[in-house]
Amino acid sequence: MLLRVSVAATVFGRRSLRWSVPVLAAAVAGVIGTGVLSAKADSELPTVSVEQLLAAVEQTHVAGFSGTVVENAALGLPQLPDLGGTSPSTSLTSLLAGSHTMRVWYAGPTKQRVALLATVGETDIFRDGTSLWQWDSQSHTATHTTLPADSDQNAAPSTPSTLTPQQLAQRALDAIDPTTSVTMGANRSVAGRAAYQLVLAPKDQSSRIGSVRIAVDGKKKVPIGVQVFARDDTAKPALDVSFSSINFATPEDSNFAFTPPKSAIVKQGELVPDKAGSGDRVGQAQAVDRNSRTIGTGWTSVLLVQDAASVTNSQPVQAFLTPVSGAWGSGHLFSSKLLTALITDDGRVFAGAVDPDVLYADAAAYK
Repeated sequence: MLLRVSVAATVFGRRSLRWSVPVLAAAVAGVIGTGVLSAKADSELPTVSVEQLLAAVEQTHVAGFSGTVVENAALGLPQLPDLGGTSPSTSLTSLLAGSHTMRVWYAGPTKQRVALLATVGETDIFRDGTSLWQWDSQSHTATHTTLPADSDQNAAPSTPSTLTPQQLAQRALDAIDPTTSVTMGANRSVAGRAAYQLVLAPKDQSSRIGSVRIAVDGKKKVPIGVQVFARDDTAKPALDVSFSSINFATPEDSNFAFTPPKSAIVKQGELVPDKAGSGDRVGQAQAVDRNSRTIGTGWTSVLLVQDAASVTNSQPVQAFLTPVSGAWGSGHLFSSKLLTALITDDGRVFAGAVDPDVLYADAAAYK
């Protein structure tokens, strides 16, 4: 399947909740419409079974594509403090609410580019072989990281702006097991293309995910839109990541090359930094990843981040959390219609698309 990679996970699957500000958004964000995803059925597509469509998605390979992705988040979050050190329109916390647009280019596992567009300026991430550049136009800063030579089959380090329908869909498909109900939904039109719709629903009632709906391109058999619905709100998707336009021609190599402007501030990035600098999205995601582990599997998996006290004990974070305590200790709870996060007073963070009781049990078991 296209883009079987480990960047930007979502609320389902392993390494969930990487789409995050260090620690805080790891607690609340890992997991949108705008009219991008039309509900109009397309009767011209041949009838297929769930098994046939899953097999087609698994076997399909697309050499490249480019397009525009619109992400809409309605996670039920309060106004979050900007802990990303970036401008309000491109900060990590800003991705957790409202609508955002990104341009994406893909020409294989070692040639990728994402441009997160803002009201003023943009943030770009370029991967060309082992060279990874991050460009922030507003701070006029370019950060360069050299990837290991053996990373040809791996995506660039996790970043919050590498969220695409393919990556979200892969996480959902990876979560399919006997605890998952998989059915065919009504055909749809996404980015002007006829698409089948897979509907995945967890059977475990402790998951706050009601369903994940994956729009699969009728001709190319690749995911081009993903909607996540909360268990108690089936009227509107809590998260919608869909192409508004897509071209399946392989982009030219020039799209993945980056040369910093002469006036730019150039920094050298690290693969596993001790700490991430302000605005360093790659480093921030890696710093969280280094201190994290996943508890459980599938729809009720929980992300545990250790040694998070430096951020979680700050007043801006605790201002919108509820004090809680139990046999596991004491701390603060965040709860929305889709996501929950428990931040303990000893600096641990437990987060997932689960009911609070699941977090409390994990906090007691993993001290």
